[in-house]
Amino acid sequence: MNRLVFRITIFLMSFGAIYAQDSRFTQTMEAFKTAFNAKDYDALFELTSEYMQTQINYLTLEAVMIQFHDAYGNLNSYKFVEQKDDSAIYIGQFDNGKQRIGMALNEKDLLAGFRFLPTEDADKTAKMERNKTVMSLPFKGDWFVFWGGDTKAQNYHVVSAAQKNAFDIVKLGAGNKSHKGNGTRNEDYYAFGQPLYAACDAVVIKVITGIEDNKPGNRDQVNILGNAVVLKTENDEYIFYAHFKKGSIAIKEGDTVVRGQFLGSCGNSGNSSEAHIHFHIQDGPNQLNSIGIKCYFDQVIVNGELKEEYSPVRLEKISAPNN
Repeated sequence: MNRLVFRITIFLMSFGAIYAQDSRFTQTMEAFKTAFNAKDYDALFELTSEYMQTQINYLTLEAVMIQFHDAYGNLNSYKFVEQKDDSAIYIGQFDNGKQRIGMALNEKDLLAGFRFLPTEDADKTAKMERNKTVMSLPFKGDWFVFWGGDTKAQNYHVVSAAQKNAFDIVKLGAGNKSHKGNGTRNEDYYAFGQPLYAACDAVVIKVITGIEDNKPGNRDQVNILGNAVVLKTENDEYIFYAHFKKGSIAIKEGDTVVRGQFLGSCGNSGNSSEAHIHFHIQDGPNQLNSIGIKCYFDQVIVNGELKEEYSPVRLEKISAPNN
């Protein structure tokens, strides 16, 4: 279950001496700005070198740019910061904020590396520290917290601003394994097909469907959330459910759901290696410019003991009272 972070991971070339701005970087930035604002992903892909294209395919580039444009809007202007050998940094002013833009060019002036980076003043705090809305566990029966908590040892999500308080939760069976047999089929996993429910009263603001479930061990790096549901509460908390089973989501955007209402079935779609539920709350609708908030459930049975107002952590067996 790799980090659910939507980003280009192409690294920039090594830094050396700092030079003044090179006109070829200006030309590339202008071409990028034009294509990005026009949502011309073919033109963006043509700006990349053969090397970069071996590291990131067209669909991944398109998905990243779409998500970034949805979060930040158009690139209105950019300011040169520094150039180091064949790499340069700019600060881009977008409709919805600033981002640093790092790029590396090859000998043909094509992009050998590219990434969006937060600006120095982008260290935002969440609009709230924890959920105000009363939450119940989004499932029935006994489950197991694979990732959850505040430290990196407990929860690899902590490195992501939006998902830093996320949970990855699986279902265990005989021998405390998450699957029966050799685990080569989704149907071997105890979580696969299990019903998932609304943790609270909310409005459905986003539904993603039509994503195939992965073969166990594989991941979809393009459709990161897979089949997914995003709920918004009256307290402006945005609840993300990811990795539903294809074809199982039973609600649609604009619906109002009540606490305990069936949403869909647990699956293995998106950036997921086996059937599990990914659940997190953030303070805004978009993962690129929102901050995760800590989730406390009103009542949780933890390793057989009832706890109230509790946020589960890694390696705990949890269930809801009166399952």
